[in-house]
Amino acid sequence: MSWTGKLEEVSIPELLHMVGWGEKSGKLVFTRQDAEGLVVFRSGRIVYAASNSPREVLGNILLCKRLISAETLLAALEEQNRSQRPRLLGAILISMGAISETALEAVVREQIEKVMADFFLWQSGFFRFEAMDITRLGELDVDARDFVIQSGFKTEQIVLEVVKRVDDARKRREEYTAAASPARPHSPGEVARAESDPPPPARPSAPLSSIIAELPSRTLRGEATLKILRYAARIVSRAVLFVSGDQAFAGVGQFGVDLHGHPADEQVRGLAIPRDHPSILADVSAKKGLYRGPLPSSFWNDVLVQQLGGRVPREVIVVPAILEGEAVAILYGDNLPADAPIGPLGDLAAVMVDACLTLAKSALPARNTTP
Repeated sequence: MSWTGKLEEVSIPELLHMVGWGEKSGKLVFTRQDAEGLVVFRSGRIVYAASNSPREVLGNILLCKRLISAETLLAALEEQNRSQRPRLLGAILISMGAISETALEAVVREQIEKVMADFFLWQSGFFRFEAMDITRLGELDVDARDFVIQSGFKTEQIVLEVVKRVDDARKRREEYTAAASPARPHSPGEVARAESDPPPPARPSAPLSSIIAELPSRTLRGEATLKILRYAARIVSRAVLFVSGDQAFAGVGQFGVDLHGHPADEQVRGLAIPRDHPSILADVSAKKGLYRGPLPSSFWNDVLVQQLGGRVPREVIVVPAILEGEAVAILYGDNLPADAPIGPLGDLAAVMVDACLTLAKSALPARNTTP
């Protein structure tokens, strides 16, 4: 049994309600010309949500929220790599006493809500729900398995929280990607078109790992982010690390950014500089070479300056990590607040490339524009 249709004809909240209320298991896939996403359900509860936009792994988020230290993360990652069987990073941290199960669940839920808030902004596209039994939660890649909760979350509760986030998410998207208009509201009474095929003898089943593998996304593991930022700290007073996505350069980590009491980590993780607009990040990505000098004045460079406190540095470095001819990550750095001249860059570019070899598979599957 499958449902297919257009998002212009039925709202995403209504789709989620139908799956949750019916206590269905399976995957709800969203597609449009420039993006893909999915939500995975077990008995009507959400166990996983993702899109092919750049996203962080659990370790980075826990670091940014200061729930664990860099030393604790490295110890947990080493334990994970030594294990002869797949182990969840979150489970390792709990067993170490580094974080409570309640705190971990709150972080996973917040990440799911952020992904789904982005779906709620889609103005058009297609949806497809495929009913199936979701089998084992183990045997997952490191970046994906961090965000799986065995019991899942109540769909209606997630929807209510996401609706609260949408207005803020719309504002961020308009600011960072110059969106022309907010998402068009859908009529709640519209019904999805059902596509009823003769039922198979048994409902298909699939391990969650195979479903997640359908939607790869650029992610930086915690140890890669730490390696880059630690080396950069020898050279500059502050820096921001970006991951390069299809649509934008997304901030994933920082050091030295002082926003006078405001949470710099959250600000940086909310940064998104469009790829198709002029900026120092777009220029470095296109030229595949580092930049050192004054920060040129442009709309998106000015946005970057404002998001990092508003003061224009006299010299910046912007260093890409080039893998297979593509800038997969970009480091921005300067010497504010003292604004002293930046010294030799040393092996920064090489360190970034080496660290970024731990990037998840960067080749995204071809997108379909039909359900």
